Amino acid sequence: MKEKLTLTVDRKAIAEAKKFARRNRTSLSQMVEDQFRKLSHDSFADRWYGKFKVPDPDPDDPRLTYLLRKYVHNR
Repeated sequence: MKEKLTLTVDRKAIAEAKKFARRNRTSLSQMVEDQFRKLSHDSFADRWYGKFKVPDPDPDDPRLTYLLRKYVHNR
């Protein structure tokens, strides 16, 4: 169900937004709704955080040990 929303926006910004909407064959309402929806979604990083397991470093590989110590903060 749609609901009416009143916003106060600078006139120049409204004019630019209307031009953008016309060029993209959409409405200002749809543009605002799309932006609100984007705000409610998690970022790519948030969705994937913790999904990958880091293997234990090979004690004979000093490069891997260094990189894990530098970039993986839970070590």
